[in-house]
Amino acid sequence: MNKNTKQIIVYSAIGVASAIGLFSLFYFLHKRLNSARIKNKNPKKILFVGDSQVAVVNSSGGKITYTYPNILREKLSNKGVSIDVLALGGKTTDWMKKNLPAKLKSKKYDRVIIHGGGNDTSNASIPLSTTIKNIQEMVDLAKNNGADVFINLGYKIQGKFGDINIMPVGRPANLLTKKEQWIPYVQKRKELQRLLPNQIKGVNFINPYDLQSKTTDGIHPTVAGHKIVAEKVYETIKKVK
Repeated sequence: MNKNTKQIIVYSAIGVASAIGLFSLFYFLHKRLNSARIKNKNPKKILFVGDSQVAVVNSSGGKITYTYPNILREKLSNKGVSIDVLALGGKTTDWMKKNLPAKLKSKKYDRVIIHGGGNDTSNASIPLSTTIKNIQEMVDLAKNNGADVFINLGYKIQGKFGDINIMPVGRPANLLTKKEQWIPYVQKRKELQRLLPNQIKGVNFINPYDLQSKTTDGIHPTVAGHKIVAEKVYETIKKVK
C-alpha cells in the first residue's frame, strides 16, 4: 500500500468519524430541545388524556376496568397518588383539546400524560398537521397550569398490531368494507408516531413499546397488553415515595 493510498484511507476514516460525531451531537441537541425538565419529580396528581386506549368509562358512563390507568390507580393508591382520566372511546384530539381546559381548572395536576391521535389517523378528513397542532396546544395548556407533560407514543406497530387481516371492517366511523382499506390508515398511524417526537416541543416521551401481539383486533391491547403498558408508564413515575 503506497503513501497516497494510506492517506486517503486515514482521511476517509476521519471524515466518517466526524460525520458520525456531528450526527450524534445533532440528535442529542434535538432531543434536549424537544424534551422538558421535570419539575414535579414526585407527582401526586396525574391526569391521563386520550381515547379508548386509556378510557375508564364508556359513552354511557359505564365503567371500563381493564385499561392501564385502572392498573396504575391500584398500584399507586397506597402512595397517595390520585389518577384522573379524560378519555372516551372513539374521540379525536380535537375533543381532547376542547375538554382539557375545564379539567385543568378543576384541579392542579403535577403531571399530564397524553395518549391520543389514534382516531385521528383513522379519519381521512383529519390531516396529521391538525393532530400535531392539537397535541401541542394541549401540551401548552397543561404546562401553563404547572404540570409536567408526557406523551405516550403507544405500542410498536408490529406483529398483530396494525395487521389488516384481523382489523375490523364495516365500521361506520370510517366506512371501511375491505381489509385492504386499512393500509393507508396504518401507515398514517406509523407516520404520526414518527413525527410527534420531532415536532412536539417542551415535553417528555414514553417511547413505543412492544405489546407482544396482545390484541384481538389489531388496534386495542388485551388485558395482558394493558398490564405491559401500565409497567411502561409506571417506569416514568416510580420515584414516587
